[in-house]
Amino acid sequence: MPATFDPKKTRISVPSVFRSALALHGTLDLIGRRSSHSPCIEVWPKAVFDAQVKARTEHLDPFGRDFEKTMRKLVAHAHPLLPDAEGRMVLPKELIEKAGLEGDAVVSGRHNHFQIWSLKNWEAALAEDEEEEDA
Repeated sequence: MPATFDPKKTRISVPSVFRSALALHGTLDLIGRRSSHSPCIEVWPKAVFDAQVKARTEHLDPFGRDFEKTMRKLVAHAHPLLPDAEGRMVLPKELIEKAGLEGDAVVSGRHNHFQIWSLKNWEAALAEDEEEEDA
């Protein structure tokens, strides 16, 4: 879904369809983080993000090296986000740079979160997917 990122104000408007879906969670408290797999920003409802972190770490010794490494991977680049009344979110510089946001953007839904892509990176990912399908 197309979206516009305002580089001067470092904010993006969350499309209304995503705001409606977030409202079903009963809160607009969000977590933004760098994607581990793609040049984009993942945006999670905070409760869903917290549950994912817990599921990935509850079997680990909280004083062990694996716990520390896993926590760094999951939360080191996580940022709290809160849309305003019009659905606009100010994004941290680190996330903006990771996603290469400059103006035109794409918001893409996932099962329990959504992603924010620069239009350029989104189109490149789609082209790469098509090349893999054709191979």
